[in-house]
Formats: sequence, structure tokens, C-alpha cells
Amino acid sequence: MPVRAPSPHRLRRFVATAAALGSLFAGLTACDPEVPSLPPLAWQGPELSAGNTGDEVTQMQVQLRTRGFWLNDAYGTFGETTRHALVAFQKYFGLPRTGRLDERSRFILAAQSAKVEPRKPGAGRRVEVDIARQVLLISQDGVTVWVHDVSTGKSSTPTPRGSYKIQRQINGKRISALGQLWRPKYFTGGYALHGSPSVPNYPASHGCVRLTNASINMIWDEDLVPIGTPVVLF
Repeated sequence: MPVRAPSPHRLRRFVATAAALGSLFAGLTACDPEVPSLPPLAWQGPELSAGNTGDEVTQMQVQLRTRGFWLNDAYGTFGETTRHALVAFQKYFGLPRTGRLDERSRFILAAQSAKVEPRKPGAGRRVEVDIARQVLLISQDGVTVWVHDVSTGKSSTPTPRGSYKIQRQINGKRISALGQLWRPKYFTGGYALHGSPSVPNYPASHGCVRLTNASINMIWDEDLVPIGTPVVLF
């Protein structure tokens, strides 16, 4: 499907936010010495996909991270966590879930000047799972910490909606009748947030919330979702 050229209104909006983008990028590079000193992501440029390397990839990665989308690939390398971060971004903004930085995704990403916001904010640490968008968002006192790509239950085995808390967890592999769960964190009955080698861009699980193994490892290693953390699914 051809992508329409940005409207004059969007172009004006982009120009108006350019200074803010530059400030955010400068702030990140100042506090993280591993980030090369580069200008912000341009709203026009080549399509980027898994396997690409270079400054354009770094600019995209920094833009994703400063908007709240988690990845841990080396800067300048379009690896698997970068692809999942981009898919999560595309899901969040209702874009085609290609995992590639095409013209439309580039323009929308370049135009963002702040972190995405939780839809169910609250005090303390919280997890929200947006089943429609297929993303998981961790927040602290109403401010986004990280957004992750997820796959929830398919139509025949839907993920339960509602408000729960992390009740128990297993720091390792759990083999169940329905498959393997990596480092699961259970929020109700046998339903858990867990790692999986397969996180497609659509609902595919037996009801659990699948994250990539890299995402759940980071959540465990940084103790982001301890027992007792509220989990809201909608």
C-alpha cells in the first residue's frame, strides 16, 4: 500500500518538535557515554530492517528507548530486541506490524517528543497489558518505565482481563501440559507473564502473556515486577 506524503500540518508539527527531540537526544547522550553523539532520527531516510547497522540504526534505537520501548542490542546493530521494540512501537501507534522502519513508521517515530504514557496509571509500580494493542507497559507512579512486545491468548484460549497481582514466580524453566514457560510470574491461577522463544505479532498463547526471553530476563534481573505488583489487563 503506498504511503501518503506527510500533510503540511504534520510537517509543521515535526518542525515544532525538532528542538525538543534534539534536547532529549542530547540529554540521553550526556548521561549514557555508550551512546554516540548523533543528531535525532530524520523523518525521511532509508528503510531499516533486521541485520542493518550504522548511525541510522543508532538514531532509531535511541528514539525508541527515549519513548519507552525496551531494547538491549548494541547501538548501531538492528538485532532481535530492536525488532521487537519497533514492533511494540508499531502496535502502540496502530501501524502495520512489520518490524521494519518503513516511511510511515519513521515519520511517526521521529515526530514523538516524549515517552508514551500508561493508560491505567496509578501509584507505585504497576504492569498493564493492553490486549488489543499486544503490548505490556511497566510504570512507576504513573510514569512509563518500559514497554515490551507481547503475545497474549488466542481467541480459543483468551487471556483473562481484570486487575490482579503477581502471586508467585519461578526463576527458571517451567514445563506444563501446554508448553514451556521461562521464568514465569503468575498473576492469577495458572496464567503468567513469562518468556518464550516465540512472540509473534498477534495473539497466539494459551492464555498467558508471552514476552521474549530477553525481556523477561531483564524484568527479573532488574527486579521490575516483584511479587505483589499490580497487573491490569484490558
